[in-house]
Amino acid sequence: MSWPWNELGLPGPSDLRAIRSAYAQRLKTTHPEEDPEGFQRLHAAYQEASRYARQKARSAPAEPDIPPPVEPVPRPGEAPEREAADRWDYDVLFGEQAEPDKPSGTSGPGEPEREEAPEWDFGELLEEDAGQAEDGGAEEAPQAPEWDFERLFAQGEEEARADRRRKLERLREKNRARFEKQEREQRRRAADEEDAWAAVMAASHALELLYSSGAPPSQWRRFLESPVFLNVRANLDFVFALEDFLEQRPGLSPEIRRAIFLAYEDCNASKYPAYGRLYKLLDVKRRDRRREARAKSAWRNAWRSYPPWRKGIIVVCSAILAVFFSIGWAVNLRTAYQDFTQRQEDKRREELLPQWLEEDFGEPFVRAVSKDVFTPAADPDLYFHASPQGERSESWPGYQTNYPHILVKKALEDFAGARELDLEPAAYTHQIGDAPGAYLLNLPLLGAEEGVAALGELLEELARQDWYQVLTRVSGEGADFLVREPVPYTVYLCHRGLAFYEAPSGNGFDTEEALSLYAQAGPALCRYILEQSGLADKHLGEGACVLRDLEPLELGEGTFFQVSGADRESGEARVRYLLASGGGALFCVPEEEMGRVRSVIDLYRGTPRSIQLDKLGLIMVTDQVPEE
Repeated sequence: MSWPWNELGLPGPSDLRAIRSAYAQRLKTTHPEEDPEGFQRLHAAYQEASRYARQKARSAPAEPDIPPPVEPVPRPGEAPEREAADRWDYDVLFGEQAEPDKPSGTSGPGEPEREEAPEWDFGELLEEDAGQAEDGGAEEAPQAPEWDFERLFAQGEEEARADRRRKLERLREKNRARFEKQEREQRRRAADEEDAWAAVMAASHALELLYSSGAPPSQWRRFLESPVFLNVRANLDFVFALEDFLEQRPGLSPEIRRAIFLAYEDCNASKYPAYGRLYKLLDVKRRDRRREARAKSAWRNAWRSYPPWRKGIIVVCSAILAVFFSIGWAVNLRTAYQDFTQRQEDKRREELLPQWLEEDFGEPFVRAVSKDVFTPAADPDLYFHASPQGERSESWPGYQTNYPHILVKKALEDFAGARELDLEPAAYTHQIGDAPGAYLLNLPLLGAEEGVAALGELLEELARQDWYQVLTRVSGEGADFLVREPVPYTVYLCHRGLAFYEAPSGNGFDTEEALSLYAQAGPALCRYILEQSGLADKHLGEGACVLRDLEPLELGEGTFFQVSGADRESGEARVRYLLASGGGALFCVPEEEMGRVRSVIDLYRGTPRSIQLDKLGLIMVTDQVPEE
């Protein structure tokens, strides 16, 4: 008696009625909730036995009975191969009505009651239905109208039945081929499992014989290298059997355990969790595992096979590489250490920088928009740069800053704002915390003497401040020297962008010289206009004139700067040029006509024109000199 009949309690192959009866009896003692594994086995056996009984019922009577293929009994805890939810029983779908042994109105436990019908002959049924439809129509219809709608409907129904029959036949043939293929595959798998189970039983029996006969380790190693073991080494049934074998025989020698471990060494427990318990039961020491791994190392075996001269070359080359690697590693380590210490030192200096600034300038400072931009606590809008550099000592503050430059800038801006003068910074990036390298102070041509003198006093006062002298590194012969110099900047006195006095901070501001040049600024501007416009060359000839400064002329309420244009050879004055104190109007009067000039109106009797000059812009010219 074999499975599935033994699971149902039957002596052998039976018909469907006996199978259902046995299945119902077993269901009384096997409840799905109390014994789910037993219920799965019972249901799988019922499905397989029913399939075989239906197949036998459909076969011809002359064919001999062929016993079903013997399938392995599922192990405890394992689900049978053919689960009801994992396969389709196409005989049930398409041939349930062909069961001859099942009476109408009976069903198995848990199945809905249905009436068993024989296999349908669709052709005969269609003919009968068509005949009945025709007879009924003939009796009921007294006289056929022009259109016999009932007959038309009967014909349409007949065509629909024929179409359904053809579809069912095609579907049946298609599913029959799939079912046969699936059945062949199931039989093949069952045969493979049966063979695998026989191989597992043979290998397990060999283990028992080796242990009971006290075989030496060499015999065990031969067994572990034989096909009997290699065919089942990865089979989980054999792995479980080997675990039971090791667990029941704790006295197995360590050498045999090590041999079994080597057979499963490739199956790392970290990658294959199923072998975890086997590794624990083998209990091979870590040093033994390392020793065996070294013995099987391909590099070690290759090294042993090398001749001495090759080993020597490899050792020398490895030593040279090790030396270079050590040197590079040492250099990198030293560089990394220096960088680390430098970063730590820079961080310490950055933290001490506000304190050093307060000690040197006598007021607290705070950081502003970035780490190297600061502002005085009393004036948050006064930005300047400061960054640590070098070690702080008596001769060096330990940082670089442009705070003195910013103080000079603030002093000059306050001075120009108080006197309503136009101060224009030059050599300046206009970024936060930067200071200009030059200042252009635009002055009117008259009346700014007091401002020039006040500017000289301001710059002298700034030069007396302690912060005005800054330390500067000067490179000498073979060494650098620290020199205290004034804050580097230059002040230019200008009119409409044209400078007439330059005062670098290193030379100081000479007030007397500035006032003298300021007094000559009007005639100098007049000469500049004549030279740039070419008026003097036009009136006196190119390269034949000499321009000489004269005293300013007062006409009414206006003041005019005078320049005389004389002939270079004879020295005779021929043209008088008068520049208005605003610097925007120039008058050209012949020398013999100057005696007639009594008022400003007399200057406008000539021909008016305009000239455009760089920096000065538009100059209005009234020319009374006749053209030659």
